[in-house]
Amino acid sequence: MQISDTLLRELEHLHPKQRAAVLYLGNVALRAGPGSGKTRTLVARIAYLLQTQISAFRGVACITYAKAAADEIRRRVLHSGVRAEGRIACSTVHSFCLNEILRAFAPLTGQPALQAGQVLNKTAVESLLQRCFDQVGIAETLAQYRTNENTRIRRALACNEPLDAFDPREVQAARLYEEQLTVREEIDFEAMVMRAVRIVRENESVRDLLHARFPHLIVDEYQDLGGVLHELVTTLHDLAGITVFAVGDTDQSVYGFTGADARYLTALAARDDFYDLELDVNYRSGQDIITAAEAALGTPRGRRARDGAPPGTVHLEQVHRGLEDHARLACDLTQEAQRRQISPEQIAILYPQRGPLLDALHSELTRRQLDFLHERDDKLPDGTISHFIQRCASRAVTNYQIHSAPDTERSDMLHRAEAPSLAALARDLTTLRTEAHLPPPASRLFLLRALQTCLDPQPLYPASASAYDWLQQLRAILALDAVATSHPDQDNVTSLDDLARLCRSKNLMLQDLAQGEQVIGKVLLTTYHAAKGREFDTVILPGLLNGIIPRNSIPDRGKWRSPTAKELAEQRRTFYVALTRAETALHLIVGPGYHTRSGYWQSKGPSDFVIEMVQRLPPT
Repeated sequence: MQISDTLLRELEHLHPKQRAAVLYLGNVALRAGPGSGKTRTLVARIAYLLQTQISAFRGVACITYAKAAADEIRRRVLHSGVRAEGRIACSTVHSFCLNEILRAFAPLTGQPALQAGQVLNKTAVESLLQRCFDQVGIAETLAQYRTNENTRIRRALACNEPLDAFDPREVQAARLYEEQLTVREEIDFEAMVMRAVRIVRENESVRDLLHARFPHLIVDEYQDLGGVLHELVTTLHDLAGITVFAVGDTDQSVYGFTGADARYLTALAARDDFYDLELDVNYRSGQDIITAAEAALGTPRGRRARDGAPPGTVHLEQVHRGLEDHARLACDLTQEAQRRQISPEQIAILYPQRGPLLDALHSELTRRQLDFLHERDDKLPDGTISHFIQRCASRAVTNYQIHSAPDTERSDMLHRAEAPSLAALARDLTTLRTEAHLPPPASRLFLLRALQTCLDPQPLYPASASAYDWLQQLRAILALDAVATSHPDQDNVTSLDDLARLCRSKNLMLQDLAQGEQVIGKVLLTTYHAAKGREFDTVILPGLLNGIIPRNSIPDRGKWRSPTAKELAEQRRTFYVALTRAETALHLIVGPGYHTRSGYWQSKGPSDFVIEMVQRLPPT
């Protein structure tokens, strides 16, 4: 098949290694470091396959770990000039297993369709696990602290891996937990993947149909896979004959606490039937930032900045007192960047986890009345309906900001805007209705007009509008309550009412619902983990103190203990991820110590990660 001019130009602009990965027709394990253009490569690969290798009746499946990443990949493919609508299934791991395997092949495998509330939420998972702990005689073990351990055990059981490292009583509880899911006709997100693997492994007809529909599988962030997901990928490849294109970076493996393990990416790359390729050019960061990040990692990778890129700047800043000084300096640096005409949304203040550092930062940013978006991980309800509403709010807020800006700034804001399109939101809502066993909307045009009424009204909703009033209109016009009532995810069943109560009790504004989405004109305050996969002109890292990063105490069974060597290594990789978010300027703030929330002074000095980084850097 002939390559379109648009795709041909894109291939010509790729680095030779990126182009080699795109054009290689077999299996690929692409190891792509920070800023290496892996999303661009991945999108070009999908577009090339759809245009030249796959018939119009077949497609490509793309699995990611985050909904935002799936949306971005889909958006880029659809704008690549390739006819991709209806031919690309780009979704999260759990959504892929649910929609493309469990639900799609339920009639063939005899599995009943999931009904309302059968997918357990976090609270229900903890409640069931606690009952299992009680039954095996370890009632003193609190499930709220052991869900990640339970996941690791269940994955080891599913993959027939050794269980020596686990408490035998917790292994017994994990087996009982699986039995209870079956007896109660319930499922959780981990079980979705396990059942999908079993269906693919045991049903040749399912494998044949999957291969017929998706001859190629793309997997993003492979280092974040656990054993069961790796088993799913290798089963689809080895038994179904599906060609795999896996992208990842072992240095950015930061979810070990959930059972993820970078060794699966390494194992895939070592296979004889996979083309192992590494991208070593960083198109994001200046060379000085790259050098500092690799020094912090402790493992030189030899990655280099693109030709002609400015070196970037790395500033080691020191304060002489506690975290309040860190917060004040972080705000000073933010205002200084804005004076240099850096757009607020291109500035990120990152912190490792909740605690006194976040308290100080939030207080100082609020006191100075700086416009910032705090991506709190404990505020808005979970669930795909809640996420859909957040994306709708992002669209509405961005629309208002752009249209209320002066004409001289409007075109620049349009260029920077990354709010979801009406078409993308219509697709999300259609998927939610399908999952809830509801008929599709009367027409695509009807749905687009309904969304436009909610998100692009005249006059526009201001960002400071009442979130409660806006939400109630959204619920009514889009009939979201019917979706919530019938949806199999327990989180979705209650999320609308929970969100409405929160909006009313906290007097939330519309912009408060745009969490997880970029908001133009606001500095981002978020965690190292949440910043993964994103990029900013200026990154500020306050609180680089021993006890905060690396964290010297880890919660375990309701108590605190010192981190293991493996956990310390993961914290180091998380720090590396934070460093590599910066494009132009990186500010590292150290000091003598900090006060805990209880008021105790911890004088442990600057982070060992920073000290070791400085020691490894070449002399200037």
